[in-house]
Amino acid sequence: MQIQPLADRPEWLATVARWEFDAWGHLSPGATLSGRIEDVRAAMRVDGVPMAFVALDDAGAAIGTASLINDDLPGDPRNPWLANVYVAPPARRAGVAARLVTVVERQAARFGYRRLYLFTASVPQLYARLGWQTLEERDYRGESITVMAKDLTAG
Repeated sequence: MQIQPLADRPEWLATVARWEFDAWGHLSPGATLSGRIEDVRAAMRVDGVPMAFVALDDAGAAIGTASLINDDLPGDPRNPWLANVYVAPPARRAGVAARLVTVVERQAARFGYRRLYLFTASVPQLYARLGWQTLEERDYRGESITVMAKDLTAG
């Protein structure tokens, strides 16, 4: 498996956008797939935030994605955020998500950030195992979420 900036593998733009839209589109009233494609396209860069990554299997097929973005929780001033961590079902439980998270953490540190945030509605235990700390639990658009942070200076 390898993880690359999506900017270096633009052929996976539509796949990544579809994954994200199917997984989280319901959290954004009025969201469309074409809008998601444009959001992901904006993260196809290597020199700053937002920045999207794609995980590829040994055959070069996309199996997951994650992003570093400026804000993920409307009204919350904290930044930046680890977001859009998604692994295709056939590739789950093989360490892909952990690798994606690590890549985004390292990139955030390279950009000079000292702390990274995320929110999850489904797998806080995954992030806890990777050293993330729970900051709060709250409701977000009808879902119970856990907001977490990781100090990037701690290693």
